[in-house]
Amino acid sequence: MTARSEDCLTRSMSVSQINLVVSDLERSRAFYEAVGCRLRPIMLPGNEAPGAWAATTGFAPVCLHGTEFAAWWDSSAPAAAAGSATLDVTIDARPGAVAFVETIRSHGGRVVQELADMPWGQSYAVVADPDGYRWGIRSALSTE
Repeated sequence: MTARSEDCLTRSMSVSQINLVVSDLERSRAFYEAVGCRLRPIMLPGNEAPGAWAATTGFAPVCLHGTEFAAWWDSSAPAAAAGSATLDVTIDARPGAVAFVETIRSHGGRVVQELADMPWGQSYAVVADPDGYRWGIRSALSTE
């Protein structure tokens, strides 16, 4: 990527969500509500109980994920681990997301899961920086 294209890309992306894989979803929901987040439930297809809780208001765009829910969107099935999180970045245009994934790959990062269309209506990739910190890359579907 050129400096100009990198500058254009960074203006079209933002942190959209911080995914926290938790060992006790209900305990974490109660904690984040106590510190000021309003959360909405997210269910796995076919389940009546929440698999995740996403902040609708509060100090940070957190989303609490049970391990089963995390395995649904990340095929490497991340476990709950202190200090671990997946930072979601939204890139509006799919070509920008494809380029960003390639930039990560070519600069020492690792692609955990390639960019793929997901059931919730976005394309999603999971990448890791050189130290293993995960990023989710969200973008438009491949057909858009």
